[in-house]
Amino acid sequence: MLAACALSGPLLAQPLPPEAAAAAARRTAEQVCAACHGKAGQSTQARYPSLAGQDETYLFKQLRQFRAADGKPALRQDATMAAVVHGMGDEEMHELARHFSRQPHARGQAAQPQLVEAGQAIYWQGNPASRLPACVTCHRPDGGGIPPDFPRLAGQQPAYVVKQLHAWKAGTRGGPGKLMSLLVPLMSDEEIEAVAQYVAQLP
Repeated sequence: MLAACALSGPLLAQPLPPEAAAAAARRTAEQVCAACHGKAGQSTQARYPSLAGQDETYLFKQLRQFRAADGKPALRQDATMAAVVHGMGDEEMHELARHFSRQPHARGQAAQPQLVEAGQAIYWQGNPASRLPACVTCHRPDGGGIPPDFPRLAGQQPAYVVKQLHAWKAGTRGGPGKLMSLLVPLMSDEEIEAVAQYVAQLP
């Protein structure tokens, strides 16, 4: 989940007291991250995800996956995010993830409401013909997910969900043996679009 928030320098050059660290993360979120992820982490741009209300540990893990380490490439490839996290330490990432996790989650809407009914069927029942399990098993009836491994999808930008599902399907996100890497290839492009529209309008 995460798109672009650029930092002009390290968020925390030295360890700070908790209140100061939280204030620094809040400033970064408001002054920089908001350009793409929206005020308080509620995105209004189709290509960028909402971060507000997402699980703290999940957000931290995603930030770390954009960072190359130990001579190995980053698990998630995005040029902007790679630049963002390059100079960030784990504590800085924790503080930013904590900040967004405490914001009220976004309330979205379907961009193609005519697909919501079809998306609901896939989300709740899967597709027995292709042996696709129901999304609800891991992402729950309300779309809230199961922290820290299964993220909140409710209210998420549908275009972003589509993009990420296609990344899982193409193998450019995740890796061998990952649950989503096994399941998403079972989805047709039409099912991906429909599910994205359904979760977008969940409250």
